[in-house]
Amino acid sequence: MRILFYSVAMGAALAAVPALAAPGDVNAEEFYIDAKALMGKGMGAMFDKRTRPMMAQMKDAAAATKAANDAATARGEPLYCVPAAARKKGMGAEEVVAKLGRLPQSQRKASTLRQAWRAALIREFPCG
Repeated sequence: MRILFYSVAMGAALAAVPALAAPGDVNAEEFYIDAKALMGKGMGAMFDKRTRPMMAQMKDAAAATKAANDAATARGEPLYCVPAAARKKGMGAEEVVAKLGRLPQSQRKASTLRQAWRAALIREFPCG
């Protein structure tokens, strides 16, 4: 009986771990592969079940990266410096995927989406 209780408790604990992960903690390479596949669908991507979760994942990664840059900027050491014209324009899905695609595949494989997005912005918009 005691073993059964521990097995059930351990299973419940392990099942809860993925729920604690932030959306931006997905693997960057897997995200990139799925994003490229969705882009190939054109307008059909809007009906794909992966689209909404991926949008949430990218939104989370972007928000975390922006918060880190804002904190670094407040200390006088910004991580990246986006030109004003680019800030006003924003980025479309194609541009986001292209920026991730310019990172080496080995880096995407070893990174979360948050880490990869931060690296992509630092690479694309260096300060100074």
